[in-house]
Amino acid sequence: METVSAEVHKRRWLIIGIILIGSWVGTLGNSMLPVALPTIVQDFDVSLDLGVWVISIYTLLIAVLMPIYGWLSDRYGYRRLYVITLVGLGVSFGLAALATSFWGLIGTRALQALFNAATLPAVMGIISMIFPKHERGVAMGAWATVNGAAHGFGPVISGALVENFGWQSIFVMNAAVTLAGAFLVFLVIPADHKETRRPFDFAGAFTLTAAMLVLMFVLSRGEYLGWGSPLTIGLWVGVVTLLSLFIFTERRVAQPFIELSLFRNARYVSIVAVSSAQFFCLMGLPVLLSIFLIEVHHYGSGVAGLLIAPLASTLAISSPFGGRFADRVGFRLSILIGMAMVAVAAFTMLFWSAEVSPWVIVPTLILAGIGMGLTQSQAATGVTFVTRKSELGIALGVFNMFRFISGTFSATTFGILLEQAGGSSSASLSAIHLGFGVVVAAACIAVILAASSAHIRISEPGIP
Repeated sequence: METVSAEVHKRRWLIIGIILIGSWVGTLGNSMLPVALPTIVQDFDVSLDLGVWVISIYTLLIAVLMPIYGWLSDRYGYRRLYVITLVGLGVSFGLAALATSFWGLIGTRALQALFNAATLPAVMGIISMIFPKHERGVAMGAWATVNGAAHGFGPVISGALVENFGWQSIFVMNAAVTLAGAFLVFLVIPADHKETRRPFDFAGAFTLTAAMLVLMFVLSRGEYLGWGSPLTIGLWVGVVTLLSLFIFTERRVAQPFIELSLFRNARYVSIVAVSSAQFFCLMGLPVLLSIFLIEVHHYGSGVAGLLIAPLASTLAISSPFGGRFADRVGFRLSILIGMAMVAVAAFTMLFWSAEVSPWVIVPTLILAGIGMGLTQSQAATGVTFVTRKSELGIALGVFNMFRFISGTFSATTFGILLEQAGGSSSASLSAIHLGFGVVVAAACIAVILAASSAHIRISEPGIP
């Protein structure tokens, strides 16, 4: 394992409990907003179409800023950056509670994203720093459990707070927890002093960030703008142009923002692709299932929510066990088995009729959730094994950025499929079955990638 003091090693489980406060609050910062959105829209007297930007701006900025924070972590240390950004996140939560206009709230949400984008690279980097390789799977599983629990409990907590204290209360609660977390991180997490210093490649960072921001925007809003509209076409041209400038810049500067050799690391690229496919399935299935249960099966939204819950809850519960399994057999085999389970579960959904029993739905989603639990944290663990220590932060930032982009692409893909189906139940069922087929294809691609990649076991020393 990386060199850490005996005392730090002894306290490693306390340390992970503290650093995961940021993951908990950061995820709550998004999962609590959908329930509060109707009240926010009503209070500020804005349209729902405009109001959704309270959620969208947060996701967009987090995704595109993670590589920058990964680079900064590699240069200045995970702990230092994590403490600073947690304080900023706590303050921005507090400012959101004080917002007196809709655009003021949007501004504070952008600030929250600006600071929260550091969370995933920092948490994963600290885990790789303090845990030996044979325990990283379990540690990453704990992260996946906290993340999944925040997704699941966010709407429940938000509903109770909004109903009794108003939408501002969700930001007050998050501010208090975040600032307490920052204080604990400062006290308990060991400093990781970086030995290297190099100038920041502004051109590379700007072109990549701008390209990904435009890409996320066009994926999330392309249907609304019109896929064939001049504006949408212009945005796609902008993405291609910015990416071309990024590659041109990185090939010519002495110390690039991202070493392009990272993308020639076949094992890293395979892990990113597998994780993106997994996130595509995870974000897409709830969309398809909600429409299936409400519009085709004619369940109420409350019952539909309860039937879908096993997907996320099983993922959260199974992740630590999946991590322990990966520590024993290797993360590649864990991912392969996990995505095979997702593929099997989605394949059975192709045969669901409008009368399918809940006794079929729930076990199928439990199977899919366990498969996700064997995959999500294990892919992040894999990144720590196949990249150099000096570039781990940026590698984790890019890894998580592509996960978020894949999730956005998933929501767009299934939104288009369902929109084209029209209003009839039969047409909706056909579109949903097609969507399940897309999930099967994505899961099978992940299985093929995991099976064809070079075999990497936990006991291997990794790349120096």
